[in-house]
Amino acid sequence: MKKNILITWTSKWIWNYVAKNLNDDFNIFGISRTKSELDLQREINIDLTKFELFDNLVKNFEQTEIKFDAIILNAWIWYFGRFSSWTDKEYLNIINLNLTSNILFLKKIEKFLNPKAKIIFIWSIIGKKFMKYWAVYQASKFGLRWFAGALKNELKWIWVHIINPKIVDTTFHDEAKIELNFWENKYTSKDEILACINEILNWNEKRFEIDL
Repeated sequence: MKKNILITWTSKWIWNYVAKNLNDDFNIFGISRTKSELDLQREINIDLTKFELFDNLVKNFEQTEIKFDAIILNAWIWYFGRFSSWTDKEYLNIINLNLTSNILFLKKIEKFLNPKAKIIFIWSIIGKKFMKYWAVYQASKFGLRWFAGALKNELKWIWVHIINPKIVDTTFHDEAKIELNFWENKYTSKDEILACINEILNWNEKRFEIDL
């Protein structure tokens, strides 16, 4: 019997790739603001910064009596540039999606996790480094890393993992307001991330934090 996996932000980039490649072996339930082209077990299109919608999502899960064997949390947004370059609203968007939505979402759906279920955060090595032009983005990454670590120590009946890739081969930096000098030849491929997730799901990788 296929295991049920819930994945946030399945519409594009790394997360669409992960959902697509896990779809044959698992029942994938996707949550994303916009509809993807994938043929998933089920896709729920909501904006995860609309916290008031979470209760309706919970009621839906209760009605279907669904239980998840893993949750892969990916949803985040970025604004790269000088600290004064972005508006208050844009900075609130970063904190609300990257940090607050994960906390409130997991609080609501913890009861839908099977024993020994896995919570996998696909995050970033940037949460462990101090770099200019990334201040609020880094703050959200840093906060989520510590939230994940606290969950690991508290929720002993589940497994918590955080994957920290370097720059991934996508276009998500294209809207930066400054020239970004990335680490030459220090990238993480989508296949490396997918392979790490498979190792976790197959119980071959048990570390809490994996730097790619």
